[in-house]
Amino acid sequence: MQSETNKAVDHLKGQYLAALQRENMLRASFEKQKQEANKLNESAIEYSILKRDLDTNRTLYEGLLEKLKEAGVTAGLKSNNFRIINAARVPTSPSEPNIPRNLAFALVLGIVSGVGLAFMLENMDNTVRTPEQATALSLLPSLGMIPLGSKSASYGGTGKRLALTASKEVVETVTQVRPQSQMAESYRALRTSLLLSNLGAPPKVIMITSARPQEGKTTTSINTAIVLAQKGVRVLLIDADLRRPSIHKTLGMGPRSGLSNVLTGSATVQQTITTSPILPNLFIMPAGTPPPNPAELLASSNMRDLIMELREQYDHIVIDTPPTLSVTDAVVLSPRADATILVIRSGHTTKQALRRSRDILMQVNAHVAGVLLNAVDLTSPDYYYYYEYQGKYGAYYQEEAPGDGKEVEPKAV
Repeated sequence: MQSETNKAVDHLKGQYLAALQRENMLRASFEKQKQEANKLNESAIEYSILKRDLDTNRTLYEGLLEKLKEAGVTAGLKSNNFRIINAARVPTSPSEPNIPRNLAFALVLGIVSGVGLAFMLENMDNTVRTPEQATALSLLPSLGMIPLGSKSASYGGTGKRLALTASKEVVETVTQVRPQSQMAESYRALRTSLLLSNLGAPPKVIMITSARPQEGKTTTSINTAIVLAQKGVRVLLIDADLRRPSIHKTLGMGPRSGLSNVLTGSATVQQTITTSPILPNLFIMPAGTPPPNPAELLASSNMRDLIMELREQYDHIVIDTPPTLSVTDAVVLSPRADATILVIRSGHTTKQALRRSRDILMQVNAHVAGVLLNAVDLTSPDYYYYYEYQGKYGAYYQEEAPGDGKEVEPKAV
């Protein structure tokens, strides 16, 4: 009975495989017929278009031919009553315009106008564009510069976000997703400058702020925390922007308790800190529930005690704060940080805003490590020397290993 059962099963299995093979053949034949039908439809459409063009050209030709015949008949019916006495002579040179005179006048006018326009634009431009300008205006060291990204598609319905050139990856986590890019290398250079900014031990508590909104402080905070965690040390990223928090949205974390809940006593530190999905040794403390008095919370003794407690648990603490000229949150928190990074946006931050933010931080004895120039357009004339260097030598260090399937980063981002 077992043998007969096995034979029956094998027989049915053979029938099933044969039926499955016929089904696949029929399906392939169906797809082929469907493709041929689509090609036939395309040919029919193309035929209709060509036929319509033929009819149009034929109608136009017949109309032109009719008008040509009418013109010939009309010319034959008309007679003229004039005759040529003396044939006109062709001049050897034009009387107007005087090309040499006009070229000389245009050259002088162009030089004068160009020089005047350049001086006028230079005087009207009141923004900081180069690290040298930032250092001269603020009397603070330059920690580096971050290249400008490009506009990507809408993200989450909140508008457009910056991305790497020739890529759809946003710049908030570029140091992790594109470690060979020029932008990631700039953040690693920032890490080196930051760790060497203090004599003796490197800074533990690092506060990142900006002069005005939309200058890239949150992006700098996230990437700084990532490059510090890539060294293998424990890093905590704190979102201290209690008014408009964004780190949890950028890292794909849902609403949860955070810094404000710890300061008000409604949650513990262990309940608010979570491991980042990017690196196992990178920890995140979101902003939490927006409080009615964020500046008072950040200036309270609870915040001081919290920072002292976290110093013992983590090697580095990166704190993202609001702009200094908009609110006082970053100002009251800056004296408790070992190093403060002032982020400014190239071509966006004004000279007065840079000086004012520097003065505000210095008045509270903040440990300002330096100025970081963000969103630098390396193709502008101000960075021609740097762009030339990147075009000649930068690609050697930015190319991926052959055969890894990854695209090569552009020479200059």
